[in-house]
Amino acid sequence: MRVAVTYENGNVFGHFGRTEQFKVYDIEDGKIINSQILDTNGEACGALAGILNIADVDALICGGKL
Repeated sequence: MRVAVTYENGNVFGHFGRTEQFKVYDIEDGKIINSQILDTNGEACGALAGILNIADVDALICGGKL
């Protein structure tokens, strides 16, 4: 399984549409086997879903602000 997290300075970033990076984790048998930083190259909002799709991400964890 591949999981992405909105990311900034070691924390979950609070706004999906404005994140500049994702941290992507590869998980097998309940253990993290690899992680990497994925840059969004200045893309925002809907384009981010395409970036995650190309990276074969299965799930997304992101912060939210009200």
